[in-house]
Amino acid sequence: MAAAAWERFVGHRWLPKAAVVGLAAVLVAAFVLVRSERRDAHNAGVLETACGGVLPRETVRGLLPGDETWELHSDLDLTGPSGRGPRTLVRCSLGWGGSGGLELVAVPVLDVPLSGVRPGDILSASTAKEPDWATAYRTATTQVTVGCPAGLPGYPRPVTRFRVHASLDHDDGSEAAGAAKELGTVVTAVADHVRDRGGCGGPAVKPSDVRPGPGRVTEDSEDSDEVPRACRWFRPGMLDGKARGRDDREPRGFTGDDADVCSLTVPRAKPADRLDHFAGVTSVSWRGPLLPEARTAYGAELAALSPAPEPKSGEKSYVLAVWAESSCSGGRTLSRVRVETAASALAAGRADRILDAYLASSDCRAVKVLGKVWK
Repeated sequence: MAAAAWERFVGHRWLPKAAVVGLAAVLVAAFVLVRSERRDAHNAGVLETACGGVLPRETVRGLLPGDETWELHSDLDLTGPSGRGPRTLVRCSLGWGGSGGLELVAVPVLDVPLSGVRPGDILSASTAKEPDWATAYRTATTQVTVGCPAGLPGYPRPVTRFRVHASLDHDDGSEAAGAAKELGTVVTAVADHVRDRGGCGGPAVKPSDVRPGPGRVTEDSEDSDEVPRACRWFRPGMLDGKARGRDDREPRGFTGDDADVCSLTVPRAKPADRLDHFAGVTSVSWRGPLLPEARTAYGAELAALSPAPEPKSGEKSYVLAVWAESSCSGGRTLSRVRVETAASALAAGRADRILDAYLASSDCRAVKVLGKVWK
């Protein structure tokens, strides 16, 4: 019976071939299934260990290609009481395929010690070249700066802040579009891990604290040949000026977490006399830990503020400073705009408008003008 059935099967015109094809399909499916299960198990193991195992796994799975095998290229966690004051607190890099990958890095913010809070002091300190590891966040997809009131251990000077930044790239090296929001959740998890392990204290990090980075765009770099970011709010027409020429002095600017400074001169379009060829503007804002020092450094000037002061007679050029308090980027801010012209009427008539433009460029709210003073 079995032999007859086998003979009919073998003698059938297409049934043996169909059986072979079906068996091959079953074997291939089984191979793919086993391989997929092994890949998924491997990828799950990578997520369990990467960045101390604190990555939100479902979010990361949604960011990484599920049909690729992920590899943990680097995994470093030096948070906690190591006492070594590392330059890198956390680094984990997950890759797949050719050059695609997800990289997360946490580094301490080692502020250049300021010799003062006046614009010249801040601009001088800002010229110190920061190492690449400290500025890598400028090319990241997403980044956050976190306060650490209790201080990170192991450093020669108090370190009360750190940064976490993340980037997600495709195999072709291009930045993954639309990933900033999901990466924000990942960055938040790593930032809270560093905060907890470092004994920082202070409030927990929220996803809303995380900011999109400039990515591959570097036009905002302070090393650019263009106008510094801190000076881009100013327009020459504010002081009846013309565009800066090739031989004119370039503006100087600095944008930081605790202070923004711009110092520039503008060539006057129609000078009235030989003293009126240029006008000058300096803007500065202080936040956070610099506020008390700024109030101390400018104590005499703040005490002399008035709503409408009179310029000193006999002056050949005039410098008018305008002060304001406001809320910029959610924090209390003290700002000063200094206008220098050859005519007191021009300085007096334009100072308020220039201050308004400066604060508006930083999306400052609840503005309270403290007064003016002639210098």
